Amino acid sequence: MPPKILCIQPPVYDFALYDLFFKPYGLLRIAAHLEGQGFDVEFVNALDYKDPATSAVCGTPRRKAKGTGKFHRRNAALPRGVKPIPRNYSRYGILQEEFSRRVARSHPDLVLITSQMTYWYQGVVEAVQTVRDVHPQVPVVIGGVYATLLPEHCRAVTGADEVIVGDGLRQLPEILGTYHLERPRSSHAGERRGAIFGGQETWGDAGVIRLNTGCPYRCTYCASGIIEPRFFPGDYRRVWEELLEMHRRFGTVNFAFYDDALLVNKEENLLPLLENIIRSELPLHFYTPNAVHMHYIDKETALLMKRAGFQEVRIGYESADEAFHRQQDGKYTSEEVPGAIQALKAAGFSPQTIILYVLAGLPGQRASEVEKTLSAVAPFGVKVSLAEYSPVPRTALWKESVAAARFPIEEEPLYHNNTFFPMEWEGFTREELERLKRRTLK
Repeated sequence: MPPKILCIQPPVYDFALYDLFFKPYGLLRIAAHLEGQGFDVEFVNALDYKDPATSAVCGTPRRKAKGTGKFHRRNAALPRGVKPIPRNYSRYGILQEEFSRRVARSHPDLVLITSQMTYWYQGVVEAVQTVRDVHPQVPVVIGGVYATLLPEHCRAVTGADEVIVGDGLRQLPEILGTYHLERPRSSHAGERRGAIFGGQETWGDAGVIRLNTGCPYRCTYCASGIIEPRFFPGDYRRVWEELLEMHRRFGTVNFAFYDDALLVNKEENLLPLLENIIRSELPLHFYTPNAVHMHYIDKETALLMKRAGFQEVRIGYESADEAFHRQQDGKYTSEEVPGAIQALKAAGFSPQTIILYVLAGLPGQRASEVEKTLSAVAPFGVKVSLAEYSPVPRTALWKESVAAARFPIEEEPLYHNNTFFPMEWEGFTREELERLKRRTLK
């Protein structure tokens, strides 16, 4: 019998959680590779919003046809010692007993657990403990964002056998060898990157794809360059085959790009992909939850995106302050903004489908700066989304965030959660933040 690998998406503990095309992309990519190499792979998704046993207790989550919506949730308590705030805290996912049953039904030789936000580590701890309870001798490996950004914390609080820093797919042969499992037939980890793991329950509502890997920008507030230090232009032919496979097998029509830099290198990758999609005349819809770079939006790009089926364009605008961009990201200049917005509108995107992310709550940032940004974008007549800053370990802003934070963010990752508003100070209070959020909803 081939070795059996159990892959787990943990539950999430947070003040709020909305499914904006949430999929454990990295974990599913590894699962596809292992399955392609002949391993017996199983997947337990603790965020399965279709689970009937959980729906019978918690009710059916409200979902949208495009594949987004709510998860099951139950009230939870903050850990002892964490300062409470006037917000409800919850565990999101299937019932704990159902999660345990699913894990117990598997008989794995190795367990791979993914992780996302640093402040979601409680769900990772629960997942490890659930495995230990039913499979005490099976090695547990944790990878993903939290594991990469806070490996020592992850080792200490979860008790995992291995914590992977960086791309787990590249380190897979060594991990398998450590536990004397049959190695893949090829040590080249990228051999089956285009394969799809999972079925209708995973991909039917919405698919996720990634054209490019990494990001060439080094924004001070973003961890993309830490998680993947290099930028790898993708192959649009591979992504096209993935789209077709999900559409043919599962009837998938909604797709979210998981790129951190979708428009970079667009002439060689994105634009040819869009032309393929347009020629196919398939009724596909596309979304950009990670946002795209304003600098690369022109008339041709906007028109092709609209014709290919993009339903919205989310843009990392961040601030109207020139000094902000000189210091923090260098992503664009103010002269580029009107042309990009006009190109999108001329292509047929309505104002409600052009969404500008504005950053709020950085260390030392004043509410007046955000206020000025909201006033500056008002004439564009598009939608604005206030993105509340979360301090991210190892980023360029981390030390400054530690010094400015009103909570011990170095010791307790739960305080990285922007709901705590860790950078609140006299120049930017929670009351001002709430007022600015209400302004964007008008």
